Amino acid sequence: MALSPVPTAFSGNPLDRAEHMREDPEIFGTCMDRDDARVVLFAAEGARDEDSSSFLPRNDYWILTEPAGDIAWQKPSAIRLLPAQNTIFLGLTAEGAPRYAILLDGTTDDFTPFFEPQGAKFRDGRNVAHKLTDPVGEPHPSLGIVAQAKSMLMWHESHRFCAKCGVESELIKAGYERECPACHAHHFPRTDPVVIMLVRRGDMALVGRGKGWPEGNFSALAGFMEPGESMEEAVAREVFEEVGLKTVSVRYVTSQPWPWPSTLMIGVEAWVEEGEISLQEAEIAEALWISKDDVRASQKGESAYRLVPPPFAIAHNLVKAWLEE
Repeated sequence: MALSPVPTAFSGNPLDRAEHMREDPEIFGTCMDRDDARVVLFAAEGARDEDSSSFLPRNDYWILTEPAGDIAWQKPSAIRLLPAQNTIFLGLTAEGAPRYAILLDGTTDDFTPFFEPQGAKFRDGRNVAHKLTDPVGEPHPSLGIVAQAKSMLMWHESHRFCAKCGVESELIKAGYERECPACHAHHFPRTDPVVIMLVRRGDMALVGRGKGWPEGNFSALAGFMEPGESMEEAVAREVFEEVGLKTVSVRYVTSQPWPWPSTLMIGVEAWVEEGEISLQEAEIAEALWISKDDVRASQKGESAYRLVPPPFAIAHNLVKAWLEE
């Protein structure tokens, strides 16, 4: 059951995260050897850097999926000979079956031949979201698991070394913490909050086109929250910075985990005063006021503008909620 009246893709994770099991010494032992244990696999997209034995940092992690696009869960015993870079415990299913995520030590090119006979293939997370997101239904439960697993694995890879002393840290508590063996500093997975707002005035809404976006593609404005800032203050600052309008009120709508690499999208409506648009040209190429009729025309393909982002993006939910109010 969705907890929000405006459900979003990547929410609705069905797993019990089972915090009480994270210090079980057998979490990667007998627990993982159970007949009902399963693993979701990730691998770095593409090939290795020719000048290094490591992966290119900019490479994304792709998910092993079934032909239809859902997670291709693997029995740990079936993949025991494959090299693993990191393994984390995700939680338990409703039936109490343990679920894990593994980042393989290699690339999608390396492991594709191993899984081709069973019809499984590695897919980009956005491709998986496209396939599994129902534009009018509840969030697909697998996407919440993908968001959890992918965000955690990417954090471990980008935070291998202690921020305090520089020594390589160690994964502990089933993947939910890292500890430095030298200075004993503890490091925890992070999620970066982002405000994303449908700017409103009267019966109109304002959308923007980012620098480098295709002509005609628009979405809600967005930006990272800064330290010492409330959500409402971040919204007002970002709206003023990006389009030069002053916010008078903010209404929370819904939120969405976003695994690129690990952010929490906080979706709101931002009501603004009268005034002229003044673009922050370094980030915003174009902004325009739109009506609900403009959105309907876009949905029918009767407009030069794409005003409704893909269904797996929270901006889609914000525009849809406004259209249906």
